[in-house]
Amino acid sequence: MNLRHSISYLAITALLSASGCAFITRLTTAGGADAAAFTVDLEKYSIKHLSLATEPAKSSLCPGAEIFVHLKAEALELKGSKTVTLETAALNASAEDSRGKMDPTEFVMAARGGSITDGVFASNPEIFATLLGFDIRATYRLDTSKEVVQHFTPDYSCFRVAGLPGPEGNSGSSGSQGSSSGGAGSMGGPGGAGGPGPEVIAVVTIVQTPLYERVGLVHISPTDKLTLFDLDTGLTVTARGGRGGRGGHGGRGGEGSKPQGSGGPGGSGGIGASGGPGGRLLLVLDERYPELADIVGIDVAGGSPGNAGMGGSGGSGSPAYNACSGCPLTPAGAKGPGGPSGSPGNISGPEGNAETRHENVKEHFTGLPEGIRLLDD
Repeated sequence: MNLRHSISYLAITALLSASGCAFITRLTTAGGADAAAFTVDLEKYSIKHLSLATEPAKSSLCPGAEIFVHLKAEALELKGSKTVTLETAALNASAEDSRGKMDPTEFVMAARGGSITDGVFASNPEIFATLLGFDIRATYRLDTSKEVVQHFTPDYSCFRVAGLPGPEGNSGSSGSQGSSSGGAGSMGGPGGAGGPGPEVIAVVTIVQTPLYERVGLVHISPTDKLTLFDLDTGLTVTARGGRGGRGGHGGRGGEGSKPQGSGGPGGSGGIGASGGPGGRLLLVLDERYPELADIVGIDVAGGSPGNAGMGGSGGSGSPAYNACSGCPLTPAGAKGPGGPSGSPGNISGPEGNAETRHENVKEHFTGLPEGIRLLDD
């Protein structure tokens, strides 16, 4: 995707300051008194420059993504005039890992387009509420002129699938436990068949956002959901069948009976079910953009078969006991063998039906969210 334009630092600062007290603010918390005792005393330093780093390193974020944030500071020792680089300790870091690092409570952290808690920034998953991206601000409490603001553009490459799969089949019921006389656990029940894929209509076009000239937009029926997607990454629209249900767990073997009775064997796992048939998909592409045919894929495959159920665990042997006062201890019985796993399903659902059309789609995109507009012809 090509940026329509970059946001300047001054624009970001104005955006941040405009909300005043409404700006979401939360102090980070330290890892504990023991760890804080090993962090550096910032009153012995003069911070010259503050920067923010993320793990993993990012300049853009998908709505709904989470990243860890920490701070770095170029600081001058007040005694010795030596310039050093300091960084914040992680939340709940051990005393050893906090040694020589900055206490995160020395800084005020704030966020726009998400929330920051304990050094973790969670971006807002609402696509259309974050069209301008995300901002994180950190301010040094002892000198509020030392502040860093970092902007992250929205990234839509994580939205790669749209549509609806069929419902997954129910898992089989678990087997019952064996009797207390070392009885065998019963077999797990079979999984339920996957449900059929739904009927889906997907209408696709290309739109403009405040930051991007060209972004994909898909409208899915019957959910009436709009989703942006990256044109370079592409999108797959699905109406595939539901996955078959897994077999139930085998029942646990019963406890062995006295004296020295072995535990019962576990029951075998249940059989995985077949997948459901694929659904019906109508894909309508904006006729103005023939390239969409290579960008948007379809998936009406049948559902995959279900997994096998796990075998039940063997029952415990009879416990060790004294038959009478002064009698020798009667050893415990042996644990019973575990049950075998069931068989996985081996039948995928049949493929569904798909149709692709190229039409004028403007009537499908009236009343778009604020900031989104159809491109001109």
